[in-house]
Amino acid sequence: MSLMIKTNISREALYELVWTTPVRTLATQHGISDVAFAKTCKQHNIPLPPRGHWAKLEAGKKVYRQPLPERALGMPRDVVFGASKWDYYDSAPKNLIEMELMQPAPFDETLAEVRTRLTKRVKKVAVPRDLSMAHPVIRKLLEADISRREKYLASTYRSPYDAPYFDSPFEQRRLRALNALFLCLEKNDARVTSSGKNPQEFCVKVGLRDVLILIDDPKAERASWYGGSDIAKAASSPLVVKIDKGAAVDGILTTWQDKPDDRVEAHLTDSAVNVLVAGENTCREREISHYHWLVKYKADLIERAKREKEAAEQAERERRIKEEKARVDRLLSEAKALREAEEIRAYVASVRKLNENSIDPVSEDELTNWALWALEQADRIDPVRSRRFLTDR
Repeated sequence: MSLMIKTNISREALYELVWTTPVRTLATQHGISDVAFAKTCKQHNIPLPPRGHWAKLEAGKKVYRQPLPERALGMPRDVVFGASKWDYYDSAPKNLIEMELMQPAPFDETLAEVRTRLTKRVKKVAVPRDLSMAHPVIRKLLEADISRREKYLASTYRSPYDAPYFDSPFEQRRLRALNALFLCLEKNDARVTSSGKNPQEFCVKVGLRDVLILIDDPKAERASWYGGSDIAKAASSPLVVKIDKGAAVDGILTTWQDKPDDRVEAHLTDSAVNVLVAGENTCREREISHYHWLVKYKADLIERAKREKEAAEQAERERRIKEEKARVDRLLSEAKALREAEEIRAYVASVRKLNENSIDPVSEDELTNWALWALEQADRIDPVRSRRFLTDR
């Protein structure tokens, strides 16, 4: 199994690579399969050479290089290989300390210019009279409501807790507005998802960034187990469109609410444009925040390495002091042992002399045996005779 290595590369640099080096070779270098590599390129809107490209090139035939399309909204300018969706940004290269971090370059377009371009591109959002052409998210909600409606209508006691979620005129109006908005967003490369049986907020994925959007009664409190207090709620009830505050952009509207002479349906085009701008803005802010995170993380790594080096140097100094003390202790111990060995030998010599002048001397055999044993003990503890002192250098 190849090792997956996290690497960052700009879209432009990757585009040049894939048109000068086969994908299989590049994928191997990055520790992933060629399928995964191609999928990443597709996600970042980077065209790959068609089949037969390298054979034509090798044969000296003229080949066509597809131009690099513009970066999609909400997609980062750098492509990251070897990172999951959870650590796409909040992860750092292994050689971060050695890297020279460069502040991100300004974007080619300001957000205001992006919004102007999108306003021209996004077609007017028209709300249909029915939901016959429902977006998959809306269709799923309507289909789940069928069994609730059947159960509710078949019951002898019709509790509002069992009522279908989306039968009231208000809910039908709400779903039509959501449906029109979702279809527009999907046409502009955004993907909509929902969670829960009776969702209040919906998630719009713009590139890699999520933007939450709500179209509902300003006072609505939804839960998956309860459809609402009034299954005949009028379509004229107030409706509000909100983009999540976390994706707010300075100077760009994020809330539209019904007024007596101005309904939110008339502002769904602006809502769609601003959702896309919000996703792009979140992507840009994430790039800047990631740069600042890397700067701080690099500083932390340098400080940590400094502390670890100082701790290691201190530990080494303490080890050497301890080692030198142990050597001196051994040296003193050997000196003591040498003195004791010399004392034993002197003692043996004194015993021999005193035995010669004794009135009742010990027999020569007994004295010799004892002296041999005593001198053996002296030799055993003598660090010079045993050369033990040489091992302590």
